[in-house]
Amino acid sequence: MSDIASPSDVVDEIDQLEAYTSVNQIINPEGLQRAVNVSVETNILEPVSHQYTSELGGVSRWVFPAKGVINMPAVALCFEIVNGAVAGAGADLGLAFPLGSGGVAMLQRVTVRCGGQIISRVDSTALYNSVKNLFTSQQYRQNVLDVRHSSCSNVDLKVLRRPEGSDAAPAGFNRGVDVVGYHQLINTELDQTSTYGDNILSSANVEHAKQRNKGLRNYDQRGNGPEVAIRLADIIPFFKNNQLPAFAMAQIELECEWAKGPAAATTYDNINQAPVVAFDPSAGGLGASTNHNIAFAQTPFLSIDYLHYDEDEMAKMQQQVNARGYRYDFSEVVVTKGINPEYTGGINGVHEVTSNHLLGMMGKEVKKIFVVKNWDLNSAQGQAEANFTDGGCQTHRNIQLWGLKSSAVRAEKYNWVINNERIYNMDVSNPALQHHYLSRCEETPYQCLPGQYDTLDFNADSLSVLGNTQDAGTVDNTNGPSCFTQRILGGNAHVIGLNLDKYNEMGNAVGNGTMISTAPIEFRYTCNKIESAVAGDRRKAAINLTFFIEHRRSLIITSLGVKVSDGMASLPTV
Repeated sequence: MSDIASPSDVVDEIDQLEAYTSVNQIINPEGLQRAVNVSVETNILEPVSHQYTSELGGVSRWVFPAKGVINMPAVALCFEIVNGAVAGAGADLGLAFPLGSGGVAMLQRVTVRCGGQIISRVDSTALYNSVKNLFTSQQYRQNVLDVRHSSCSNVDLKVLRRPEGSDAAPAGFNRGVDVVGYHQLINTELDQTSTYGDNILSSANVEHAKQRNKGLRNYDQRGNGPEVAIRLADIIPFFKNNQLPAFAMAQIELECEWAKGPAAATTYDNINQAPVVAFDPSAGGLGASTNHNIAFAQTPFLSIDYLHYDEDEMAKMQQQVNARGYRYDFSEVVVTKGINPEYTGGINGVHEVTSNHLLGMMGKEVKKIFVVKNWDLNSAQGQAEANFTDGGCQTHRNIQLWGLKSSAVRAEKYNWVINNERIYNMDVSNPALQHHYLSRCEETPYQCLPGQYDTLDFNADSLSVLGNTQDAGTVDNTNGPSCFTQRILGGNAHVIGLNLDKYNEMGNAVGNGTMISTAPIEFRYTCNKIESAVAGDRRKAAINLTFFIEHRRSLIITSLGVKVSDGMASLPTV
């Protein structure tokens, strides 16, 4: 047999390349360079099954009809949550969603399947989303995500006014030292203060109730509360840029596992993790209050756009799937966990505690790693420290964020070992450098408020940029009449990040990440724990580490279903 290709072989190859290029431009619309006729069909898709209770959580499943091309970046998961599960139950406007994540806090795990094969799965969905959201701009979070997710990202500048009727400003006013509230940043859903150009509704001091449209209604008022609309592209990396030719694929399914809410009998003081928080954190009697259980106002649904192209275009897509299959390269996220142990030496003072974590991922092309840190609240020592604060900040049990945060820890430092080589010549201990390395993980930098990331070991000067004063500027970081922003947000956005991509702009191109050899990824983490004879000064509990590891995968669509692998396929790349 001759190894020389015949003219007919060359023609066939050219036809296949032209067909593939045509399909590629439709499936990946960012590359579309020609005019095509398309009609859009918008549908509301109800789940084939749905169950949920506040005490146990629940699950919903959807089956996508096999028609057209699904515009996956625009598919939205929509639902409304209410306080109470039966008629007459719940307090109207008594609950809201956690500040940074909003209604995404309801999602525990999201899985997409095709023909029974898992395409993509995101565990700890809400926590992962809360990290990724901080790589978007403040304007996007405030003007887009807050509307979609009913989150609370708005920020305002608190400017201390010269006291009315006073001929001279108080000492330190112009320098902002003795009266440190001269200029402070506040989250307007936490603090409404009588500042320069703003006036609160009553004659009281700083108020803390959220906007009415952010509050969950009671069961009898269901249908009148905030409706959450979460785009699948915001929570599943695979759907960020890809469309699915559903008409040429096996059955596509979406499964959402919902986070548990509080039990009706659980007091607010005994809640450590929940998808809802108090509407007003300063409300009288909040700690002993009960009946914070939640339910869905109606069955959640998907809003879907189906794209219908000309018959010739659809035929090219079908031909490509039947002949050679169609390939996507995409990012998948794997979640694993570790523990920095409790200090148990029993000697008063400050002690370094170090932990090594083997993360595996051998034979995979890893792109990015994010590490989230939260104090353990379940152990005996963790429960004893649950309500302790660090520099006035609720780094342990946070009544407006719960576990959807990443706490700064005193004197923390870290290093990585990848393919038996240390990434840094010395442990990274400078918070500014830690922030720099984290910001390199995405094309846009990591954006949070000053004092949320670098606290200088909870130094008052560093934290004072966040609101902690009364209207008159009096420092008071514990009581209701003062701003809550510092105690809630301070030191609670400190994420560790490692970028293993060669170029962020190359995205999911094969080889852009780092191939892990037979040696597992190793993470070494050190921080200071405090032992003291005074119980309130102890900070020695264990710290839970959650690792989000993004790695490249390949998906091939065939007429029989899909094939998902971590290696390289023989098809052209989408």
